Amino acid sequence: LAGAGPHGLTQAATLAGWAVARAELAEGRCAEAAARLAPLVGQGLRGGHFAVRMPAVPCYIEALVLAGQGAEPHARTAVEEFMVWAAHTADPQAPAQLARCQALLAPTGQAAQWYEEALRRHEHAPGDFERARTQLLHGHWLRRRRRTREARGPLRDALIAFERCGADLWSGRVRGELRAAGETVPPPTGERPRGPGPLHTLTPQQQRIARCVAEGATNREVALRLSLSPRTVDHHLRNVFATLGIRSRTELVRWLDRT
Repeated sequence: LAGAGPHGLTQAATLAGWAVARAELAEGRCAEAAARLAPLVGQGLRGGHFAVRMPAVPCYIEALVLAGQGAEPHARTAVEEFMVWAAHTADPQAPAQLARCQALLAPTGQAAQWYEEALRRHEHAPGDFERARTQLLHGHWLRRRRRTREARGPLRDALIAFERCGADLWSGRVRGELRAAGETVPPPTGERPRGPGPLHTLTPQQQRIARCVAEGATNREVALRLSLSPRTVDHHLRNVFATLGIRSRTELVRWLDRT
């Protein structure tokens, strides 16, 4: 990231900045994430960077709101522009992400219905990662309004999904929310006793990729979740297949179901 900009590698610097911002957001460093995302999202026809401008809006809105900056005029403008983009993009996650943004910016009396709408829209999109992010925010919203018993359900679901994806930073954030809601949280999956088996011959990165793929994520979706390039995901996936002695994603799903 530090070396890309001075060498004129604008797109590389932009993608690296987005990856760092996503990690900051996962760690709960929301003000830093919002500041890093602001120039990537931009305003007006020439604002931001074409590669990430619209896809970064949901992260930007989440970071702004959780950092206490949701009243910024640009937040509403960014969501309005995202609404137009979501109506035409082929990204299946965009409709649910839009509803999630609306929930984050909505008055207290309207937020619940927007979270419910976002979760309904997730039913029509593949993969669990984005749904888990919505569940995390919904649980956080409920907990902050002292509805701790209601908050635990979506937070538990989010934790299960993030652990399946190997999204350790997001899992840690959910664990903090569950503890704040009075839940006794089990240790992370990686810290629980394990039995021997071929899965443990894979590297942690390969295990995360394998689990995401087994849930139905495409290489591009896995790359976005884990802040990797699609080429890196493809390389690791080929090694997973070779290590496990399988040839297809279908075999990978069956193999993981047996372990």
